[in-house]
This record gives sequence, C-alpha cells and structure tokens, in this order.
Amino acid sequence: MNWNQFGYICRVYSSKTLSASQKAELTAQPHLAVYANERADSKLANDLAAKFALQDEATLQKQAVHYQCLPQLINEFKLDQKGLLSYLTIVFVIYVFSSFLYQFFVVPTFVEIYSNHTISSEHTFDDYFSYWYVPIILLLFLQSIIFTVTLKLKNACTLIEAQPFSGLFKVLIPSKLVNQYRFLVATLSFALNFKAHEKSSSPETKHLAKCDSLGYETDKEFKVLLEHQLKQFNSQVKSFINKLVILYGLVIVVSIYLFVRAAYQPIFMLGEVL
Repeated sequence: MNWNQFGYICRVYSSKTLSASQKAELTAQPHLAVYANERADSKLANDLAAKFALQDEATLQKQAVHYQCLPQLINEFKLDQKGLLSYLTIVFVIYVFSSFLYQFFVVPTFVEIYSNHTISSEHTFDDYFSYWYVPIILLLFLQSIIFTVTLKLKNACTLIEAQPFSGLFKVLIPSKLVNQYRFLVATLSFALNFKAHEKSSSPETKHLAKCDSLGYETDKEFKVLLEHQLKQFNSQVKSFINKLVILYGLVIVVSIYLFVRAAYQPIFMLGEVL
C-alpha cells in the first residue's frame, strides 16, 4: 500500500455520512487500485492501515481525520537526488578514464623522455604513479556509501519503514538523524493511541497528548507538528549528503594535487641536473 492509497482510506474512514459497510465497500481493492502508482509500497502505511481494523467506529474516524494529511506532506518533503547521483557517476567515469589515459599513455612517454638524461629511472616518478589506483578505489568506496545512504534516506523521507536505520546504517548515518526519525515516527503513531503518549519521551507527543486530554482537537496540531518534523528531517538529510559529496570532492582534489606534483617533480630534478 502506498501513501496515496492510505490517504484515500483515511478520507473514507473520516466520513460521517457513510455507514461501516459502505466504508468497507469503498476501501476494497478495486477502489484502492485507482490510487496505485509507481511508488514503492510503505510498510509503515500497511502497519497503520492494519491497526485501523482493531478500532471501534468512533476512534477509527478520529484517527482517520488525523492521518488524511499524510500523502500531501510526504509528497512535499520527498527527497529527489537523481541529479546528484548522476553527476557523481559522470565525475567518477571521467576521473577513471583520465587516470587510465595518463597511466598507460602519458606516463610511459615521460619515462622515455627522462631516460635520455642522467636522472635515475627509479627516482623519475614518486610513489603516486605506483599506487595510482588507490584514489580510484577510495572514490568507488565513497561513491558506494553515498549511493547507499542516499537511497536509504530517500526511503526514510517517504516514511517507508518504522525503523530503517539498523545494522551498518547505525554507523554510517549520524545519531542525530536517527533520533530525529525516531521522534518523527513517534509523532506519526500518536493518533493510534492518544493516551499512551502522555508519558512519552518525545516532546511532540507529550504536547499532543496534553492538548487531547484538555479536549482540544489535535488533528490540526498533528499536521503542523508532523510538517515541522518532516521539514527538519529533510533539511538535515540534505546537509548530511552535501557533506559526503564535499568529502568526495576533496579526495578528487587531493589526488589531482598529488598527480601534478608527481608529474612535475622530474622536471625540477632535470633542472637541477642541468
């Protein structure tokens, strides 16, 4: 089930004019199929929809009023990094092609030229040209991390899973982002059980539980808080990805510097000999 389908279910369940049987009829698969699209199904949406079936009519209607805002919010703050990933791929391909070109065509030419002079061939170039493949391996490693982390964070921004950051991702992704997502999911699950969140560690759910206990309708506040958290999480995700890209760029800059230094070193050595 994608979030558009979930939103449709919420709109049906929040109706005050439809009977329970009519709601069940309208939420059957043929009607849900109208809202099917190319987006990946969300386990979180499936879990929320499954818990709807356990509620009485009044509670279900109240929950549905809260959750019908989700598709709009998720569409607004979804992460789209296709352009960035394509750019990194192009940069990597150009870098690898240039490295192979210099190593197998340009460097042998320089070695042949310098061999006619009194410079010892074993000191003609430094260790950079012996380990020229190391920057490529490092860039490939960094690019794999960037791609993997970006795809995982993209799924997180669209609320695919309740706990997406497990295993290796706990190391790769900052704890601040992991905690932000945990609080985001806590707010998301608020409407499933209003009273249970009165002792929650999340400031947002504590606030919503207090509002509810005082008789204040929380559906609008729920939407505002959820929008605020999604915006913050999306901003932090983009900032983290940008830092990874900067690190990637620094590796390229350093490797180019080492190459230029290694390439021009024989010229300076030749000048000293002459």
